[in-house]
Amino acid sequence: MNYQKLVQENYNLHIIQTDRFKTVQIIVNYKNELKKEEITIRNFLDDMLLSTCKEYPTSRALSIATEDLYNISVNGANIRSGKYSILSFKCRFLNEKYTESGMNEKSIAFFMNLLYHPNIIDGQFDETSFDIIQKSLEEDIRSTKDNPRRYSLLRLYEVMAPNSKLSYHPSGYLEDLEKITRKNLYTYYQNLIDHSIVDVFVIGDIDPEQVKSYIEQYIVPPKNRMATGEHILNYTSFPEKEQVVKETMDITQSQLLVGCKVDELTPFERQYVMNIYSFIIGGGGDSKLFQTVREKNSLCYFINSNYNYLYHTFVISAGIDAKTFKKTINLIKEQIESMQQGDFGEEMIEKAVATFISGCKEVEDSPTLLSNIYLVHEYMGNDLLEEKIENIQKVTKDMIIELAKKVHVDTVYLLEGGKNEKDTI
Repeated sequence: MNYQKLVQENYNLHIIQTDRFKTVQIIVNYKNELKKEEITIRNFLDDMLLSTCKEYPTSRALSIATEDLYNISVNGANIRSGKYSILSFKCRFLNEKYTESGMNEKSIAFFMNLLYHPNIIDGQFDETSFDIIQKSLEEDIRSTKDNPRRYSLLRLYEVMAPNSKLSYHPSGYLEDLEKITRKNLYTYYQNLIDHSIVDVFVIGDIDPEQVKSYIEQYIVPPKNRMATGEHILNYTSFPEKEQVVKETMDITQSQLLVGCKVDELTPFERQYVMNIYSFIIGGGGDSKLFQTVREKNSLCYFINSNYNYLYHTFVISAGIDAKTFKKTINLIKEQIESMQQGDFGEEMIEKAVATFISGCKEVEDSPTLLSNIYLVHEYMGNDLLEEKIENIQKVTKDMIIELAKKVHVDTVYLLEGGKNEKDTI
């Protein structure tokens, strides 16, 4: 595998050359400062650009074109990345080595057509696609409460860090959706193309010089090279005592979340020590939380933990009976404190390290996961695979104990089930 980063005219081209895959994958990212009022319109644009384009103005024409290109797949996502928002578009197609000569260029041209030649009529996006996407986004925003786990996490973040970037809803807001027109959506699109931090990632068994020439031919570079900054959001103060928030909903299983804020970590702690800490306390069936809260005390349906390094938050999630709330919280706090005391064995560290290394090796079998490694390397400075496997083995018990002392319980959130909640676990 060979990786090279080419600094092009106001954008970066990342080429990951590997013969592990029969496909070629291209990702084009537009990175901008995360602003609450722009989340909805970026979600709208994500769907709009992939619905039709000037050359293929109907969904049927687009569908026929994808079939002609051996079922090329194209998708997009508006990703919240700490202080930034990344509008990311990805296409994957069969390498022409397995189809016919010239198909790589045709596939890239098709993908770039979607991004840079949208279906614009009289200075605005076409009405048919606009109306369909508008209704779809409205349904998505309104359906937030239909998923209790998703809703609980959103509410936890709102309470933990009100008015901060962490509290923003990734689906967007109805009041912002109502303001979007076909014309101002096109205006926003033009500004995005002209004034974004743009990175292009290409992975596959390809000729780097050939790919470089194709991208140069079909891309529309930004008008200038935008300055970038740190993605990660750090906290400067922590509560002496956690806040407890309870809400009710007609659900059959109460959702309990314990939100913790984490002191600023070193790059090594963030990439490695925290992974081991999270695995030991809440990473699976052998974790301290699972064994204590579920196996020994039968207080939950599920329990796990997750660390979001972009926002320095550590969240423990559990499905419980609301009547066991106090006992469950006390046991969770005990396990958090026990980590600070070093109440875990070397065998747990070894198992966590082995799981981490296994995950790293699995990355090599997926073009999406592999390209994400280089993407995060570009944006956050994270290590590449070989360094990851080497560095994870340097984590010691003392490192984990010191990190555990940096985890502060901030908010306890309970979405309490209604009368239909089960009486026993």
